[in-house]
Amino acid sequence: MIPRVIAALIAVGAAFAALLGGIGAGSESVSAGTLPAPNIVVITTDDQRLTLNGRIMPETKKRVVDKGTRFTQAIVTTPLCCPSRASLITGQYAHNHGALSNRAGYRSLGDKENVLPEWLRQVGYRTTHIGKYLNGYPGTGQIPPEVVGPGWDEWATLLTPRLYYDYDLSIDGVPTHFGIRDQDQLTRVLNRKAVQAIKRNAPADAPFFIQLDHFAPHTEPQKSRAGRCGGNVVPDPRDLGKFSDEPLNRPSSYNEADVADKPSFVQAFKPLSPKRRDAVKQRNRCRLEALQGVDRGTAQIVKALKEVGELDQTVIVFLSDNGYFLGEHRLKANKTLPYEEALRVPLAIRAPRAYRGGGERIKKSQAPVANIDLVPTLLDWAGADPCRAPGDCRTMDGRSLVELLSGDAASVPDDRALLVEYGREVEGDNIFGVCGYEGLRLLPLTYIEYTSVQTEAGVCVPSGERELYDVSVDPQQLSNLFPPAPGTPDALRTAELEARLSGLQDCAGIEGRDPDPPGRQTYCE
Repeated sequence: MIPRVIAALIAVGAAFAALLGGIGAGSESVSAGTLPAPNIVVITTDDQRLTLNGRIMPETKKRVVDKGTRFTQAIVTTPLCCPSRASLITGQYAHNHGALSNRAGYRSLGDKENVLPEWLRQVGYRTTHIGKYLNGYPGTGQIPPEVVGPGWDEWATLLTPRLYYDYDLSIDGVPTHFGIRDQDQLTRVLNRKAVQAIKRNAPADAPFFIQLDHFAPHTEPQKSRAGRCGGNVVPDPRDLGKFSDEPLNRPSSYNEADVADKPSFVQAFKPLSPKRRDAVKQRNRCRLEALQGVDRGTAQIVKALKEVGELDQTVIVFLSDNGYFLGEHRLKANKTLPYEEALRVPLAIRAPRAYRGGGERIKKSQAPVANIDLVPTLLDWAGADPCRAPGDCRTMDGRSLVELLSGDAASVPDDRALLVEYGREVEGDNIFGVCGYEGLRLLPLTYIEYTSVQTEAGVCVPSGERELYDVSVDPQQLSNLFPPAPGTPDALRTAELEARLSGLQDCAGIEGRDPDPPGRQTYCE
C-alpha cells in the first residue's frame, strides 16, 4: 500500500499538473475518489467571541486563518453549550437532535450512537476526543465516568465539576486526577493530549479524527480561587497579566441606554452599575489571557502535524460553540439570547489545496453558514455517510462547504435562511427570563419570535413578543423594527419572514440530497 503522505503528494502533483494543463478549479483537476481521506482536527473553544485576530490569537491566525478560509458571517443555531455541541456531532438543528437546552443536556440527544465519530469510524478513521463533551456526559450521575462516548476510540474527556485545576479527566474510561501544579493547568494538558494523539496515530495507513474541545475561555463554576482571575476564567500562569491593561470595547449597545423597544425581559435588566462594569472589564481581560493557551496549542498541533508528515493531508477547523455578552444590551455575561454577540462565532477552515479541488484558497467568505454545516463538510471529505448501519441514518440539516471552499460560491445561496432556536418547550433553562424562542437569520435581517418567557413568579408562560433588526444599518441591534407600521415595506418584509419561519421551524434535510421530510415538515435551506 502506498503510504498516505506519498499518495497525498501524488494527488497534489496531479492537481498542479491539471492546473498547468488549463483545467479550471472545480472541474476535473482532482476528484474526491483519487485522494486518500484527509486527517481531521477540529479545535473548539467555549464561549469565544469574535476575537480570532492577529493581536489576540497570532498563532491561530497565522497557521489556520491565513492558510485557510475565514467565515465572517458564521453563526451557531442555538447559542448555548450543549445544543451547539450536539449540532457539531449531528449536523442537525436542535429541534431534530433533541438537545434544546443545557438543562436536559445529553440525555435529550436522540439516537446517541448515530453521530459523527461513529460515521467516521465506519470508513476507517481512528477517532479521539479530548476536553469538554456535551453537558451531562459524563460524570454527572447520568452517565458513569467509565463509559466512553459512542464512536470514540480514544477518550480524554473532562469530568464535572469542570475546573482549570484540581479536576479529573476520563482517560479511556478511567478517571485520572490532575492537581494544582502549573503543568496541570487544563488548557496546557489538553494541548499536550492533542499532540500526543497526533504522534500516536500518524503516520499510518488510516486517517485520524481528533476533536479538541477546549474549556477556555469559559468561566469556572466556583469562586474560591485567589488572584485577579479567581472565580472567573483561570489562564495558564505564563499568560497572567498579558491583558491587564486591556480596555473594554464599548459599542453603542454596551449598557444600552434605551431598551424601551426591547422585549419585556430585556426591559427588566437594570443598567450596569460601576461595580458590574468593572467586573465585565476584568472578565474580558481574563478571557483574553485564557485564549493565549489555546493559541499556543494551535501552534503545537500544526507543528506536530508537520513533524509526522501529515500537515498537507490534514483539514484543520477552528470555531467556538457560541459567542458571549460583555455588557451589550445590559448583559454583563453569558450567551443564549439571539443577539449578534451570542450567535456569531469565529470559524476558520484550513484545507490543503488537493482537498479544495486544486484551486486557489478563498481567503474570506461572507456566506451564511452555521455550526450545522460542519458535519456534512467533514463527511464529504471523508467519503462517509451519516449512517451507523444500512437503513439506520440521520438526516442532516446543514450543507457541505467543500464546494464553496473549492470556489463554487453558489453552493451556499446568499439568501439562505438559517433557523435560530432555543428551549421551545414551556419549561426551558429560563435564562434571562426567556424559556424559548425561534427565529430566522436571513442576512441582513434577524427575526425572532419568543415562544415563552418567565413571569416574576418564575413560571414560563406563552409569549408573543418579537424582535426584528436589519444589521446592515443597525449592526448593534439598537432599534427593534417590530411591530412595523401597517402598509409599509417593513410590514411586507415582516410578513414574508413570518411565513418563511413557519415553513422552516420544523425543517429537516436538504432538497435534492435527502429523502422527503416526514409528515408536514419541509426541507431546510
